[in-house]
Amino acid sequence: MRPIQKPSSSNREPLLTTAAVAKWLGVATRTLCLWAECKEIPAIKIGRQWRFREGELREWLDSPQAAKVGIGANNKVAGATA
Repeated sequence: MRPIQKPSSSNREPLLTTAAVAKWLGVATRTLCLWAECKEIPAIKIGRQWRFREGELREWLDSPQAAKVGIGANNKVAGATA
């Protein structure tokens, strides 16, 4: 019998909706869903809906992957603060 693992702190972080993240990043919800579907942005699919963790998004924003889609450290994002 395997011991039960405690969830990491990132797993306890509330999940953000597509609408909230799209507004934060200043992109259309459809664009955000396409990025999630293509694995351009860290996302979790729950049923038919995408959800996002703020911590993972902040890390992604500082990465070269965000610049690949035109968002990131070199591009200003409304409301994004470190």
